[in-house]
Amino acid sequence: MRTIEQILTLWSSSLMTSDEVVEWARHEVERLDAPAMELFDLLSYGPEKCLRSMAEFSPRPTPLTFNDEFCIRASELSLASDEAVLTFVMWASRSCMGEDVSDPLVSLSYHLDHLLNDCQDEVAALALVRQNLPPMLPHCAVVAAPFLFDAP
Repeated sequence: MRTIEQILTLWSSSLMTSDEVVEWARHEVERLDAPAMELFDLLSYGPEKCLRSMAEFSPRPTPLTFNDEFCIRASELSLASDEAVLTFVMWASRSCMGEDVSDPLVSLSYHLDHLLNDCQDEVAALALVRQNLPPMLPHCAVVAAPFLFDAP
């Protein structure tokens, strides 16, 4: 089962919408015998209000590492969609700055930054993602699984 903190982390990283958080909370309230009060709060008020103005709402999102967010975004990415891949390229090229370039995910992201920003070549950046990301997806799926899937 995903935790409230994991769901809020996805929301705070713009990987879930407020409506998706409320729907998740509704499902959890229906599924659990004794749901936590925070689930009712999320269901009633949504994540914005719970995190901004409810002092008694204690669950908080945890910042994702670059690798965590890369893996989550990659696992959800439709490689067939130019728009989705370009959005991923833009995120990766901005977010990799300052990360360890010896990491394969970071190295790919720096290469994407070079193609997108230095060379102004979106087509080459899209092709690079479509060529290099698929072998990385099994690793990404393992990293992303706690955030994207409920345990059986």
